Amino acid sequence: MGLTDSLEKLMAEKQKRDSVSKLKNAGVNVSEDKSHLQHFATPGFAQAQVMAKVGKSQLDASTIKAIADSVLEQAQKTKDGDFSSIEVILHSQIAMLSTLSTHFMNKAIAGYDSGEVLTALPHIPNELAELSLKCQAEMRKCISLLHELKNPKKPSQFIKTYVNQQLNQLQVEQEQLKQKLEGGNDAPVEFRSERTSTTADPEMETLGTQHRGKNSRGKGKVKNECS
Repeated sequence: MGLTDSLEKLMAEKQKRDSVSKLKNAGVNVSEDKSHLQHFATPGFAQAQVMAKVGKSQLDASTIKAIADSVLEQAQKTKDGDFSSIEVILHSQIAMLSTLSTHFMNKAIAGYDSGEVLTALPHIPNELAELSLKCQAEMRKCISLLHELKNPKKPSQFIKTYVNQQLNQLQVEQEQLKQKLEGGNDAPVEFRSERTSTTADPEMETLGTQHRGKNSRGKGKVKNECS
């Protein structure tokens, strides 16, 4: 590397340091470590941004990375068979939906009891009651899902019995076929098939029989006369 190349490299590094200093002075978080950038391509990265916004956290790379790592950790536990985090989520949703259902129903009852509300906004109590019922329906779904998670469905005894019968029948048929093949290895193979000849016209068949009978009797007479 020549002197000119060395000077250009030093100048480039100086410009880079100056740029980093300006960004830091402006309050921008600058890190030389770029490993966090891989999380931009990670599934769930967008949801991590939403969670950070809802939690009113700073939307910087370290915050998003921490949330994404936590989600991936929970996903790995589920993959390994640990569903405790999912159970906590379902229990939390059940409690939340139960609270919302009670809240909306109380509002609906207050609206039904208020003559002013029924006069000015008669549809409001009905809408609040419908929201309460929807929360109850979603809560029942969560309860059902939690029950299925704790008690996985198993095939009924009827299905087990049917499958076992089919397997046993298949084994019997295979054994019978095997015996037939083993017993028929030394037997001659016949390609002839028995056929019964038929005449297309029954009247012609009767006529032919009568004609043959006359000929045979005529030959007998001639033979006797000659003798």
